[in-house]
Amino acid sequence: MAYNLNDVENWKSFQVNHLFKGGLVIYIVLVYGQAVPEYQKPLWAILVVNVLQSFLRIKSMRMASKSNLLSKNVKPIVEYMEREDQLAGNQPVEPGEMEGYRYIVAGEHKPRNYVKRNRIKNASRSLFCSFAGGASRSLNGSFVVIEDPDFLTVDKIWRCKGRLLQPPSERALRLRDVCLSMALCKMINRRFLGCELYEAKLPKTRDFVLKGLLDGDTRYERAFRVIEVELGFVYDLYYTRYPYLYRKVRYFALCLPVTMVILCSWLTYELFREHKDPTNGKNAPLGTTVALMAVVTFLEAFQLYLHMASGWFKVALVRSYVTKYNLQQMGRIRRAIIDLLLRLKTLGPWEGKLGQYSLLQNYNATRRISKCVYYLTLCLVDKDKKGRNRGKLVKLSTQVKKVVIDSLMGTLESGGSLTNGAQSLRNNRVYGKLSWACNLHTVAETILVWHIATTICKHEFDAAPSDQDSGQVSTASSLSQYCAYLIAFVPDLLPGHSFDSAAILDKSIEDARTFAPLQGAKTMEEKCRILMSNSNSSEDLLIIKGARLARELTEAIHDSALRWRVLSEFWAEMLLYVAPCDDSKAQAHLEALARGGEFITHLWALLTHAGVLNRPVNSSEAV
Repeated sequence: MAYNLNDVENWKSFQVNHLFKGGLVIYIVLVYGQAVPEYQKPLWAILVVNVLQSFLRIKSMRMASKSNLLSKNVKPIVEYMEREDQLAGNQPVEPGEMEGYRYIVAGEHKPRNYVKRNRIKNASRSLFCSFAGGASRSLNGSFVVIEDPDFLTVDKIWRCKGRLLQPPSERALRLRDVCLSMALCKMINRRFLGCELYEAKLPKTRDFVLKGLLDGDTRYERAFRVIEVELGFVYDLYYTRYPYLYRKVRYFALCLPVTMVILCSWLTYELFREHKDPTNGKNAPLGTTVALMAVVTFLEAFQLYLHMASGWFKVALVRSYVTKYNLQQMGRIRRAIIDLLLRLKTLGPWEGKLGQYSLLQNYNATRRISKCVYYLTLCLVDKDKKGRNRGKLVKLSTQVKKVVIDSLMGTLESGGSLTNGAQSLRNNRVYGKLSWACNLHTVAETILVWHIATTICKHEFDAAPSDQDSGQVSTASSLSQYCAYLIAFVPDLLPGHSFDSAAILDKSIEDARTFAPLQGAKTMEEKCRILMSNSNSSEDLLIIKGARLARELTEAIHDSALRWRVLSEFWAEMLLYVAPCDDSKAQAHLEALARGGEFITHLWALLTHAGVLNRPVNSSEAV
């Protein structure tokens, strides 16, 4: 497994390291194995299997390297998606049933799926295209479309009549969505390499999200589930060996862990046999070796489970099921086995939690523990910056998903633009009074001012919200602290240069530490009360602007429930506003996946599939 993109690109050094260790093990077996000839056969067999496993790891890292991805993985998708809309012809587009969406699930790497033919008219270059299902035909005399049963697209899965994929079974719907996630993974992978997304300008692309993913009563859960699995595939593509096993040695990969378990059992048996023989005069290290073999056996069995529970294995099963008609007519026993395999729970990197940071709570925090760890590890672990203590992670609630999706649907349905919260203020008729807080110089300043105002509103005015308001308070507070967390710890995922965002936060922390009235304040209630009493101050500080905004919020919106609804809608809109980015910053999302992922990455992926690729320069720009 790789831990960051540098590990992937440095696969040659990884290979040299494994060659050195392998040579050392061979030397040990050759020199010291002569004394125990009865153990040499299982030891050599285990060594051979270990070499094969190392080979698979190296090949998977090489496949994930940028040069290989561009030439072999992404190029076929780019060429296909350039013509995908033409391949659909006059077929009606129905996002709910995926009609007209020939997004690739599998089979794009096989050469026979692509036919090269010069244009007959107005041709200056060759075209590559492919098609799944239907008779062979030509489109406008421009290029040839061929049928290949192994070439699998999303619409073909939705048309499959097999019982395994037929709704209303919840299992069938989940399997369909796993395959959809695979197709979306192949599409979004182009952004990491700077390739053009031709489908972004098509109306059906926005409809796919608006009328497909976000349609139905469970749209909040389904949309984020599909995106979560998709980003899990992206993570695997760059950081694990599953893609290589899926494409190259699918069945061989299943055999290696089983073989290793058998060989470890063989070696353990030989140890027991020697240990029980009192005449051989040998003192076999039974306890230590058996414990080691037990650990190796457990790890291999766990690796086997992870492989069989992965989305890649599920897609491979569905691919075989759709393309081979005899599997759709299988008996109960085989169907039960497949059903059992498909029920295995996938372990993904995303935990479904939001990072939290509160400026007013942590601006004066000490860093003693962080400094101790920094020096004890000889500077290997970075120490926290001043005033940047992380808050406790909070679970991504259904209420947060709902308010974010509602905001997105409102924007897509109206055909409007993403704004930094201004539209939510207009919808609630308070924009005129609070518009200044949306027109600050940078996004980071806007986030921090609204974050401080939200914190003050929570602790000063609504310290004990009613049960009816608690959901809105929790939603607004968690989104507010998450946006502040992005500035404090992952500014690369936000608009603008990360250095500028970090500098703005550093200045705000220093201003709070040196602001005279706050000296000696301990509790959050005391800090908020002091800031509110200084909200009319003429000092040009973000903490004062935040206090001023909190005062104006309470003056403009007297009803507590309405105030928190405005704040929750504002933060949902703000998070959607900062999520899009150009391809040059897409690498930051890929790096974030290696650390477990961020909620903003899920929103970035969702907006990409809706055709929203960049953040508007100003609020008048349409997305």
